[in-house]
Amino acid sequence: MIPMSYITFISFDLIALLTGGLIQNFPEFIASFSGGARVFMMIVAAFLGVIIICLYPIHVALINDPGNWMFFLALILPWVITCFITSYLFSHSPRGGIDTSFGIGIGLFFFMFIPYLILSALLAPIGGSEIINSLSIGITGLPYITAVFFATMEGAAVGAFFGAFAGSLKYKGGGSSKKKKKKKEKESSVYAYEPEPILDTSSGPTTTTSGAKCPNCGANIIPGDDFCTDCGSKLI
Repeated sequence: MIPMSYITFISFDLIALLTGGLIQNFPEFIASFSGGARVFMMIVAAFLGVIIICLYPIHVALINDPGNWMFFLALILPWVITCFITSYLFSHSPRGGIDTSFGIGIGLFFFMFIPYLILSALLAPIGGSEIINSLSIGITGLPYITAVFFATMEGAAVGAFFGAFAGSLKYKGGGSSKKKKKKKEKESSVYAYEPEPILDTSSGPTTTTSGAKCPNCGANIIPGDDFCTDCGSKLI
């Protein structure tokens, strides 16, 4: 998000858009530095870009200045590009792209929330939280935490559409069908097994005779049996 915010900050002159032209030519101001000072100012510009994008909700931009499409694009493009690239690199399905996008939004919410807690504690003697909320209300019309929550979640929601598309590009599918196929093969292997019958050899080996027949029903009989196993007639 930081590189995308820097590009947006410089390309769209985000400070000028945010202040309605009150502060202009900030990119030229950064370019006037050289060496390490310029690198430092570029880092400052990148973090300023992140702060503005994560502080100014998209719906507030549309309500307050509906004709300022440059500012609207400056707010959503970092979300679109960041969510798309991250989802393409780390997600393998549309659902994964959506989860990745909202994960970015939640991470940036805490990125903005933790400094608020620290500054509020450090500036508590002079009303630190009230100062921060007053600045936020002056810029967005919302208290700081509310503004950050809406800005990050709305940005993540916009990015989620493109994150889902990026995830779909790497989605191979067939996951559920493969599981069903494995389950079917497992069940087939279970039901295909037929145990061999176990012969009771406790009374010794079973023998038959080709000529001994039951005089009543004609069934084969085993020598030594007292009754026919088929008809139950007594054998002599």
